[in-house]
Amino acid sequence: MNSQNILLVGNPNCGKTTLFNHLTGLNQKTGNFSGVTVEKKTGNFKVANSEIKITDLPGSYGLGGVAEDKKIAYEVLLERNPEDKVLYVLDSLNLERGLQFLLQIMDMGVAILVVLTMKDVLEKKQILIDTKKLEKTFGLNFLLINTKSGDGIQTIKQYIGDPGSFKKNNRLWSWDKKEEIFFNHAKQKLNIKSNETEFFLSQSLKYLNNDPHLNEERYLEYFPNETKEWLKEKLSKNSFRFFYEEEIIRRSIFIKQIITSSVLLPKNPTSNWERKLDAVLLHPIFGFFVFFGIMALLFQSLFNFAELPMEFIESGIELLQNSIGNYLDNGPLKSLLIEGMIGGVGSVIVFIPQIALLFLFIGILEETGYLARVSFLMDKIMGKFGLSGKSFIPLLSSAACAVPAILGTRTIENKSDRLTTIMVSPLIMCSARYPVYILIVGTVFSFSPIFGFINVQGFVLFCMFLIGLVFSFLFALLFRRTVFKETASYFVVELPRYMLPSLRSLFQTVYEKIKSFLATAGQIILYISIVLWFLSNFPANTEKNHWQPSSIEKSYIGQIGKTIEPVIRPMGFDWKIGISILTSFAAREVMVSTLAVLYGSDENEESENLRSTLRKDSYEDGTPVWTPLVGLSLLVFFAFASQCMSTLAVTKKETGSIVWPLLQFFYMTLLAIFSSLCIFQVGSLLGFN
Repeated sequence: MNSQNILLVGNPNCGKTTLFNHLTGLNQKTGNFSGVTVEKKTGNFKVANSEIKITDLPGSYGLGGVAEDKKIAYEVLLERNPEDKVLYVLDSLNLERGLQFLLQIMDMGVAILVVLTMKDVLEKKQILIDTKKLEKTFGLNFLLINTKSGDGIQTIKQYIGDPGSFKKNNRLWSWDKKEEIFFNHAKQKLNIKSNETEFFLSQSLKYLNNDPHLNEERYLEYFPNETKEWLKEKLSKNSFRFFYEEEIIRRSIFIKQIITSSVLLPKNPTSNWERKLDAVLLHPIFGFFVFFGIMALLFQSLFNFAELPMEFIESGIELLQNSIGNYLDNGPLKSLLIEGMIGGVGSVIVFIPQIALLFLFIGILEETGYLARVSFLMDKIMGKFGLSGKSFIPLLSSAACAVPAILGTRTIENKSDRLTTIMVSPLIMCSARYPVYILIVGTVFSFSPIFGFINVQGFVLFCMFLIGLVFSFLFALLFRRTVFKETASYFVVELPRYMLPSLRSLFQTVYEKIKSFLATAGQIILYISIVLWFLSNFPANTEKNHWQPSSIEKSYIGQIGKTIEPVIRPMGFDWKIGISILTSFAAREVMVSTLAVLYGSDENEESENLRSTLRKDSYEDGTPVWTPLVGLSLLVFFAFASQCMSTLAVTKKETGSIVWPLLQFFYMTLLAIFSSLCIFQVGSLLGFN
């Protein structure tokens, strides 16, 4: 069977990833490009007698760039294998910008097949694109498809299966007259006949002309010494304009001529409703009301819509525990499987509906085009805290998980902006905190709905989100005034068109996120649950051939908890809360299963038994352990503490230094301890305990 390696290339927001999902389905995986931290997606599919491997490169507006994810597309294309081909995705409504990038890739001598997206939008706007004229002009195949519905995917697969569908062509645009004459003269003198060598010549001329966008000598090193000297001599004696900006201008002139003859606009265009909608969503006052209203709706929906599927999962876990328990005799093995492993992992699985809703919601915001508008809206406010609007998307992504949010900072060119965003991203409330918040709120803030329909738990979650957002801005300002004093970068964003989300793409995104969550957090929970089970049951005795575990106070974990209790009592925490805090430093979700084990319950946080047990717990003098003041102190502690090993690991990976994750851990932990201590002590003095 033949095999092909295809690189999927295009501008951001052109439908590239949606096409990738259509072509590969679930047969895809995520990894890193060799030697760098930028993620890549690869997938496989079969066409006729060919095995196709396709790699989705990061979206880019052109070759090169400062941001790591922009440079990687250029490097992969530059170091490709000779037989590699490019499937270029071109946004039909942004032809000029997309054709700029296409011409750059053509100059590299790559075999290309072009896919035009947004077919459905073209039809709605009554815009006609003459693909035959484009094919004749560029010497490439152009296919018009609808990535959202999948219309045209089978045709693309047929073209991909035929290696002849990918074509090369010579450079189509020309330098200004003086430069073009010299360029052709240099090609003849140096006997340059291939597109690849011609590309290296143009890059070398820009380098010798001291182009500020090209400071690498590697292109010039491709030529022998006598050629280098000849080129240097010619450029020193003549004032040639071989610059990147000049190249863009010359290509733009060529592209405008092509678009004029290939695109037919309607005589009576429809009214631009997008501008009217932007007038509200980007309004300096109403825009913020809309954004915070959407976020409040999100947190309400996490409780209202996830309740039934969570109950279904709980019933399934209970059924599994009972089924296994019926086949095993009482003893350490049965206790380990049911209480330790299934109970521990089950306490994480039960949150899948809420986490899936969160990822779905963020995916909808991104695919509709609203997320980019929020970053534009927030730019002015973030500028007052030393950041640009480009940092807001990673910060908002932290509401799902800080790890992909930190990875998302790769799009930030300014180093100080990027490091500051990395350092404050974990302050935003993430999905791992939800189990803890739900348990605490359900235990100490069990009130009736406000006005009969506003869920109190959802309202508290929204307040915790606001606290995280505000403190992330405050610490961003602190970092920019002290550690990262470099001038903030300018923020330029292209507002994408409003689009209906692709259900297939959303499903694919949620599926990948949930799978990643279970593979990482699930493993940590399993290992820690096993350790917790051992520490809470041993030392054990055997009486009359019956296994008798130790009481929780006399167990190993009870002894540890009693030792640390004097240190944490000023924050309002007893030894059981202290143990749950210690175990949650590996993963925040572990706190729920830890408390369930310590209180002798294998129920999850939604169970009324566990919450009732927590409410009834008291000290020796009869004072309740769980009060609203203790709950508030614990909520604030978890809002600020750096209790995520994965976040610290990815911070080290992205910054390339152990200094930044250590600083991140210590400043967040100290902030958590100080805030919790102040809340409990001040509250106690005011009589709220």
